[in-house]
Amino acid sequence: MMTTKKSGIFPIGLFFIICSLLFSVCACSEEKEEDTEFANWQPRNETYFEQQYQQHLAAMTSDCFVLPSITQPSSLELKDVEHTKCILVDVISRGGKYNSIPLHTDVVSIHYEGRLIPSKSYASGYVFDCSWDGDFDPAVAKPYELTVSGFINGVYTALEHMQVGDHWRITVPYQLGYGVSGSSNVPGYSTLIFDIRLASIEDE
Repeated sequence: MMTTKKSGIFPIGLFFIICSLLFSVCACSEEKEEDTEFANWQPRNETYFEQQYQQHLAAMTSDCFVLPSITQPSSLELKDVEHTKCILVDVISRGGKYNSIPLHTDVVSIHYEGRLIPSKSYASGYVFDCSWDGDFDPAVAKPYELTVSGFINGVYTALEHMQVGDHWRITVPYQLGYGVSGSSNVPGYSTLIFDIRLASIEDE
């Protein structure tokens, strides 16, 4: 009686089936990973800032304007400053015409809230940092203290133009924020939106 030697075809076939299944699972996982809060994050943030920049540039009032980074030469005109080296300012309220403006060496007390750009789960932008809990109440909120130059470039730039009591909302490109690497709770390439109230200058 002739016997047939096992060819091993079945194990090989099973191997290819398993590989196909694994490939399908990996492909699905990649699709799900791309469909996250931060998918295409860099182009989304760059587009958002560019659009906001053009709107502020077109408006240019005393309450809505473009402000070059503090690191840019003061002799440059705005048209000569690259847009990613500027912050965008919306003045919510002013503290007083003759109130003090801090220097870079001053320690200031500020109330602030930092958000990312609007996204699928956060219509107003994810709040990544805040100096108060719950709703803002100036009577109980404890301000955050730091030397002006100790803040990220975008906030530093704003503070050197704010008067005590001013309430600004600023939009900061990632180049003047946390850059391409981000921070512990901010993804790289993030445009930042800060709500800032300059409470006082501590050195005064």
